[in-house]
Formats: sequence, C-alpha cells, structure tokens
Amino acid sequence: MNSSTETRSIDADFQIAFDRAMEVALAIPKAAVTAEPTVTIPNDASPPPLQTREIAPQPNIFDQPITVQVGDETDDPNLKDRALTTTDLNLREGPGPDYLKVETMAKGTELVVLERSGKWWRVRSIASSAEGWINGTFVTAKN
Repeated sequence: MNSSTETRSIDADFQIAFDRAMEVALAIPKAAVTAEPTVTIPNDASPPPLQTREIAPQPNIFDQPITVQVGDETDDPNLKDRALTTTDLNLREGPGPDYLKVETMAKGTELVVLERSGKWWRVRSIASSAEGWINGTFVTAKN
C-alpha cells in the first residue's frame, strides 16, 4: 500500500494567516489577490439611533418625609438622649431599609440620639463616632 501523506508546518500556516490578517487590518492591497471581495461603506451612512432608558435612583431621595432637627448636633453629647442597642443593628445612611449600611453595631452599643423621624432615629455611635439612621424599635433608653 503506497500512500503519500502530506505534512504541513503549523508555523507556516500561522504565518500565512497572520500575514492575511495584517493585510486586512492595515488595508495594504496585494496585487496578486484580486478574488477577495471588498466591502465599501458609504460616507453618507448615518449610524443607527441610540437606545436610551431612564434610570431612577433607589430609594427616591425626594420622596422621603422631611424631618426637622431639634437642637444643634454639635451640642455636648452629655445633654442629648442616650440609648443602647438591644440587638445587633444596622446603621444606615438614611431613614429606611433601602439605604446603604454604614456599619453593623453590636448589641449593647451606646448611642447619642440626634434626631427622630417616626420609628427611624438619626444617631451617633459613642464607640465608633459613626453617624447614621437606625430603626428605633431596637433600642432602649439609657439612664
């Protein structure tokens, strides 16, 4: 059985493919290659219209109830209401569960109450000095 097998060098095949890709990328015309079709894009073609969508912030900041602050938050903390957390509690950037968490306070963390808006209280942690909003149902008054 007489069979002839053709062997090819992979390196040569890669070189040919690379050369062809470079010709296309650099748009260098090759005189010997005329059988390949070329695509011409007219200059007056306009791009397709952009698709846009409305993005709304979450939560809606301007839909939150307006709260009135009583007193100056820079007052002496000893003159403000004090409270202790009754469970591990999330301190948030705003008065509601949709706001980002600032930190998690451990049970028994001492707080200075700066403002109240319904069940949400703006507080300052004595331990970390972080300020934010908590659900006031999870704290108890400190005497």
